[in-house]
Amino acid sequence: MNLFPCTLVYVDVDAKPGPNSTNRDPLSYVSQAICLNNSLRRVGLPTLTIMTNAPEQVARRLAGMPAENRPAVTLLTATIELPKNTPFYAAHFKLDLMDQVAESLPADTMMLLLDADMVALLPLDPDLIERCAQAGLGVFDISDQVFPAYGSERVVADLEIVAERRLMNPRWYGGEFLIATPAALRRLVPRARASYARYLSESERLRHHGDEAFISAALNALSDEGQVLIEVGAYQAVGRHWAGNNYRDLRWFRCCSFVHLPGGKALLEKEARFDDFAPDRFWRTMRAAHLRGRVRHALKRIVRMLNVERLAARMRCTA
Repeated sequence: MNLFPCTLVYVDVDAKPGPNSTNRDPLSYVSQAICLNNSLRRVGLPTLTIMTNAPEQVARRLAGMPAENRPAVTLLTATIELPKNTPFYAAHFKLDLMDQVAESLPADTMMLLLDADMVALLPLDPDLIERCAQAGLGVFDISDQVFPAYGSERVVADLEIVAERRLMNPRWYGGEFLIATPAALRRLVPRARASYARYLSESERLRHHGDEAFISAALNALSDEGQVLIEVGAYQAVGRHWAGNNYRDLRWFRCCSFVHLPGGKALLEKEARFDDFAPDRFWRTMRAAHLRGRVRHALKRIVRMLNVERLAARMRCTA
């Protein structure tokens, strides 16, 4: 089974930037995609395809690179409409990307949809690829991160609002990694479009916004109907890393095929300046960012404790 690695770069200068993006350059995601493509090349995976509504702008950004190192660029035909101040605005167009890929991929090729702010460290396990090919869908379950952070009742409520049904075993799936056969995509996309319509109409009731909400709802509904979902995180196919976060030991990520750095976009943009991806150089930079993040987290905790103590002291004085 062949793989088609692709990423979305949706360009709209009038839209609200992503919550985790500090670079206001609308083409900053192209730099991240360059880094991702360099890392894919190093581990022997196929060239990344950037799917974008602005192919000429993206091509100009890539023009200074050697042709053999460039990601491919394909026009994305965008069909969905939503308010431009919607959180994670650009990510919603992954639905159009999946629809387009479902109709264009040959039967012997699986889509490997990746966020641009990722790197490939190791080849994907061939046995995992085969399992995903047999099942049709490989997904990244991040429920153990999302449920405790926002409260399981609130997360489940959002999923069931968008799915418009009670779900047997509600799970939340990360949008940074999805592997799917064309046949499975053709089952998923219509269900995801229906979920998207409910997501849009119920947006004021929802705590969570972005592609993960309606894609997760659709995946849960398909699972309830018998669709097998291969959970790729258990195989360390992908890990989501936040600098300074103690969710996992940093060493765990070294054994992942892909690492997602939603808070490390600037790091990846700097890495993209090199012609080739060097894991040791990347790890040195990532480790330094992680240690700085640990210090920031510790200082924030201290400030919170001091504020609580000051408030308690004021209350004692006024009692």
